[in-house]
Amino acid sequence: MLTLAGQTFRSRWTAFVGTFVALALGVCLLATTGLTLAASVAGTDRGPQWYRHADVVVAGPNTVSVTTGTGDERMTSTTGTAYSAPLPADLSARLAGLAGVAEAVPEHQAPIEVAGVAGIARPWSAAALGAYTGLAGGPPTADDQVVLTAPTDRRPGDRVPAQTSDGPRTLTVSGVLTPAAVAAGENPPAVGYLTDRAAAGLAGDRITAVALRAAAGVSADTLAERVRAVAPGSRVLTGDDRREAEPDPDSDALAIAASLLGTTAGVATFVSIFVVAGTFSFAVAQRRREFALLRTTGATPRQIRRLVLGEAVLVGLLAGAAGSALSLVAAPPYAHWLARSGFAPEHFTARFILWPLLAASGVGLLVALVGAGVAARRAARVRPVEALREASVDHRVMGWGRWLFGLLFLGGAAVLLAVLPNIGVSDGLALVMLVAQLALTAAGLLAPVLIRVLVHLLGAPLRGQVGTIARSSALRALRRTSATAAPILVTVGLAATTLALTATLWQSEQQSARDRVTATAVATASSPVGLAEPTVTALREVTGVRAAVPSRQTEVYVDSGDYPEEYSARYVGAGLDRVLRLPTVAGSIDGLTGTDTVAVSSSMGWRVDEQVRVWLADATEVRLRVVAVLADSIDLDRTLLLPWELGRAHPSDGGADVVYLDGGDPAALGDAAGPGGGRVSPALDHLVAGDAEQYERNRVALLAVLGMALLYTGIAIANTLVMATNDRRRELAVLRLTGATPGQVLRMIGLEAVLVGLSGTALAALVAAGMLAGLKARLTEVVAQPEITVPWLPITLVAAGCLAAAVLASLIPAALALRIPAAQLAAVRD
Repeated sequence: MLTLAGQTFRSRWTAFVGTFVALALGVCLLATTGLTLAASVAGTDRGPQWYRHADVVVAGPNTVSVTTGTGDERMTSTTGTAYSAPLPADLSARLAGLAGVAEAVPEHQAPIEVAGVAGIARPWSAAALGAYTGLAGGPPTADDQVVLTAPTDRRPGDRVPAQTSDGPRTLTVSGVLTPAAVAAGENPPAVGYLTDRAAAGLAGDRITAVALRAAAGVSADTLAERVRAVAPGSRVLTGDDRREAEPDPDSDALAIAASLLGTTAGVATFVSIFVVAGTFSFAVAQRRREFALLRTTGATPRQIRRLVLGEAVLVGLLAGAAGSALSLVAAPPYAHWLARSGFAPEHFTARFILWPLLAASGVGLLVALVGAGVAARRAARVRPVEALREASVDHRVMGWGRWLFGLLFLGGAAVLLAVLPNIGVSDGLALVMLVAQLALTAAGLLAPVLIRVLVHLLGAPLRGQVGTIARSSALRALRRTSATAAPILVTVGLAATTLALTATLWQSEQQSARDRVTATAVATASSPVGLAEPTVTALREVTGVRAAVPSRQTEVYVDSGDYPEEYSARYVGAGLDRVLRLPTVAGSIDGLTGTDTVAVSSSMGWRVDEQVRVWLADATEVRLRVVAVLADSIDLDRTLLLPWELGRAHPSDGGADVVYLDGGDPAALGDAAGPGGGRVSPALDHLVAGDAEQYERNRVALLAVLGMALLYTGIAIANTLVMATNDRRRELAVLRLTGATPGQVLRMIGLEAVLVGLSGTALAALVAAGMLAGLKARLTEVVAQPEITVPWLPITLVAAGCLAAAVLASLIPAALALRIPAAQLAAVRD
């Protein structure tokens, strides 16, 4: 049968072009996302920069763990944290006295902005450990001096403004260091070297690392073993691992890229499987007459299946190689676009990595075998006479399997849809995609039933012989109609469901947040340093100010029972209820004071006075008492409110990113905030501007996720319609021989394509409408007056593009076929 498959492939190669194109482009889509995802996960391969000349670096832990079970069933789940925990204050002195240590340099780090450039303040003693090519000027000798790192336009002797965690300062540039990374063309984080005393003061005397130099004759590995015995629980780093104690300027961007590309890979896998499986199934269904003839000549069902699977293997191998090669061309431009859009580091690119290509080719081959195998099983199961009859008219398209799995996928989409309001847009993009995929898969499985109804309704206005033939043709060949409408369904459906669901969630989330704010104005930080305590105090002392409440975004990790789960959190100052309308259902927000309290939403299941285990962003474990429980709300769900005093004790994030203000003259507030790097604006203007910026970022993120997938499905629409039209050449000849003119035949083909396109679009609209109705019903529980938001323009453009592709892909091959004389065309073999 494999020999026969090869012969069939050679003799009917034009029939395999459609499946080859679908599979090759599907593999290309998978491999392209796989290559960029692999590049984002691989991260940077740079060596240590700050600690190039240190033999061992000791840093605090940057993970949190939860252990469950006992004995053989004991399991530990670990999650990385945003920052490292501080080291004990006496650890540097203990390590300095350790045998084999020539020098121990304690590291203090704090955010700083010098001359408008955000960076990190470090002690000058740590500079000797780094990779630098030269110093212009001299070291800092006074607490108001700073050494900057190149590139900078500042020179020794310049007086520069600075924003620090202690407030605004004016510093004198004593020197400029050139990092080796800059000389090599890299872009390391900016550093401001201060005196050791000044750096320790800005860091609140927190030690972030201790760098050690080994004495003569002592190896780094030997010293590391001695250090581990003295500093249990700390990270002891040697070799290239020393860079883990340094801030990675690309880490946040790489994490965003990895998250976005993970979602993109999921969407790519879905559309590839959907399109490739449907195309193979359709291609096999087109050849039922051929299989029927093979059955009449004695071929067994097993031989039919082997024949089809053999053909699928041949097509799969060739298409996998072609798609993988094409992805090597497509991946770098896609990676560069991600970098230009701010979703990846500046120099992010994709390069040749073998495993994504092998994985994409393997998935493509597997999908080809499954798609062809399912269709072949049905074709091989019928008796020869039934197969001949079934080759002309579709009788039974829906089997029990399609009903069962269609309803199961639909139920899964409904269940996940109910969870969406508890997550929101920022964290729920992947879930939105999954809901859309489940709903569209259900619609695809149930399409034969739904398409029949839609064709009747949409085709009712068609009059005349041409319109009647187009409608009856679509209804008679229901399998073909469903197969050609499927890529339109997935293309329009993906665009409509994801864009409408995310827009509705976003609008509800932002409207809820705007309704919650009662502050008259807000002061926001213009740099990552934030607004320091002196600036907050200055705002609070402005005449007429009734409340000035600082707030800072952070993240925490909660013991969920099986693993440490990351949650959003905000440190907030006293008087929060004066600037925000908080829906407290138990306890009082006034109790959010000290360093051991927390306020949570009711969805977390905690009760007032309950003690909860929480890890802060710097991996510090704390036990907090619940003092207030807030009603479920889309903008506060999965958010913990922490007391400002706790944030002061853990200043890794810097100062306040926003200060909510009640009362006060705007001009006086601006004068108070300006020296500290703050901007004052009306609360509503600030929220609207922030909403617009974040919405645009979400829109571009959706484009990154959907862009290539929609391009692929758009090509799949044309590919499927070309396959379907080419298969109807004898039908076109019969119409010509019965007296139809070429114009009438083309109008019939065009009307049927429009009917199929509108049916696929209508089915996608039904899916989107159902999802939106379910989302709105769920939103009424967490939003006062939820509104459905549909971005009509992009959805309409996608639908119009799909319809145009369907019509052109039907008319062009039909017009080419009609150029052949009707008698000759009627003699063409099926």
